[in-house]
Amino acid sequence: MFKRAPERTAQKAAAHEEKQQARTEAAEQRQADKEALKDWRKLHPAEKTMNTAAMMRLWPSSKFGVTGQGPVLGGQAEFVNAGAHKAWTATRLAGGVATGGISALAGRKNKGAAVINVTFGNGAAQTYNVKPDSTTLRAANQYVNAFNVLASQLAGEMGSASSPEAVQPKPQSVADELGKLKALVDQGALTQDEFDQQKARLLGT
Repeated sequence: MFKRAPERTAQKAAAHEEKQQARTEAAEQRQADKEALKDWRKLHPAEKTMNTAAMMRLWPSSKFGVTGQGPVLGGQAEFVNAGAHKAWTATRLAGGVATGGISALAGRKNKGAAVINVTFGNGAAQTYNVKPDSTTLRAANQYVNAFNVLASQLAGEMGSASSPEAVQPKPQSVADELGKLKALVDQGALTQDEFDQQKARLLGT
């Protein structure tokens, strides 16, 4: 019995060290993911605008260009007045058309209904109700505009990367690669294990 005590102590110490190592690696991974997302959003500021507008509302936020409903790439959003007062005319924002994020909301108080129609890159479509108050209407305009700007930017990047005219492709950042891999996972073209393996390779872990 006494001979086993040191072995148990060593086993417990090894298990504790293993758990500590796992926690350290997990913390480093979270920090790396955070930095990668920060770098990605520096190149894609429309995503931050989109998420800010979606805050505290039911509109889907985006991470690396992918929402919980589907990818922004290949999608389009539309803000529609569905029977509101005549003083407030319908606002439709086409994909990639920037208007500064805010449309003029002139006239008397709106008592009608408004919606945001969003089609995602995977073909999924959702309709979200918009409360007829000035703050929410402004946020709806900003959200739709930012969604379309981001979709347009991602489409442009995808087109540039696959263009045969490009003599030498631009190097992709880790954040760009992670975003594309995540989109493939959401589309079912890549498994979670494959994503984790590629992610570890990109981050050098």
